Amino acid sequence: MDGSQQANLMLLLEGVGAENEQLHSVGDQILRLNLKPDDLQLWQDTFAAMTEPGNVLLACESDACPLDATKLTWVVGAAIRSTAVRSASDVGALLKSLGVSDPIADAIPDHCPGVGQEIAWAFYLERHGWLTACPILPKTSRNKAVHP
Repeated sequence: MDGSQQANLMLLLEGVGAENEQLHSVGDQILRLNLKPDDLQLWQDTFAAMTEPGNVLLACESDACPLDATKLTWVVGAAIRSTAVRSASDVGALLKSLGVSDPIADAIPDHCPGVGQEIAWAFYLERHGWLTACPILPKTSRNKAVHP
């Protein structure tokens, strides 16, 4: 993992405060970064259990169709799908194809260090429509973040 991206992610994790999340207003919508230890662990476990994980995990409505034929949804009851992208802008384009609004999708690179590159991220919707992003940490980084 690139040292600067990992350092940016660690700064993000260390600076979230007691809520373990960050909310970013983008136009009239919200991008939520979920940095709660239990959720970080859940996404790491999900990622580790996949036979061919990419660098993006997505909570989708269906896993019985091509990825571009489904929509992003909330985690409960979702089909968790994995894909590989090559850049942060590819993540934005992917999220747009899954129904995420352009302003929120375009804001992802500014708020998710290493997204689309060396740091895997999970994306899902909250029931009230917020896009939520959660980094998938390597075990060594996660342990430092969860147990400083």
